[in-house]
Amino acid sequence: MNIVLDKFYYDALNEVGNIGMGNATTALSQLVDKSINVSSSALTLLSVRDISNDENKDRMGAIVRVMGEMNGGFMLIIRKRHSDALSDMLLKDNTSEEDTYMKTSAFIEVANILAGSYYNALSKFLNLSIIPSIPIISEGSSNEIFSKAKMHMNGKIEHIFGLTTLFEVAGEDEYHSLSGDMYMLLDSASLKSVLERIEEMRTR
Repeated sequence: MNIVLDKFYYDALNEVGNIGMGNATTALSQLVDKSINVSSSALTLLSVRDISNDENKDRMGAIVRVMGEMNGGFMLIIRKRHSDALSDMLLKDNTSEEDTYMKTSAFIEVANILAGSYYNALSKFLNLSIIPSIPIISEGSSNEIFSKAKMHMNGKIEHIFGLTTLFEVAGEDEYHSLSGDMYMLLDSASLKSVLERIEEMRTR
């Protein structure tokens, strides 16, 4: 389905992102007991090629399937060393901080917070019923992670929105600047529902 997005739609979706990132910042700051700023670029419509061109294998991905009034999901892709740094912050002073399973669990928690914050904002902003799944983890290239996402979502990914996310973490004796890519993955029916709700806002 060919869907054209004008500036009003992009502005509305970016506003959802700003609300979601604000909520994620608060939740992550409380978890690690540090000052965290989570910022993101403007939401852009991407093609599969934009993801598949990255063949670097040092990526860690978290995939969240979404059900309810939307069919699709959320994908966070980050360099492995950056995901390790986030996990280390969450597990600092924990006896299990060197445990690989615990590091993976910590990264899942970060993905839960980001996906949950974004989709909660989208749900409230557009009055949509959205039910996210527990994230599944994948390692490898962005293309391999995306292929796993398509399998997890039954291949129904027709529209991809992407934004680059920057995590800035400041503590008393440390500073980390970590970046990753977030993607909202939708089928055409779901995107049409989102745009119809946004259009209702325009005509009020």
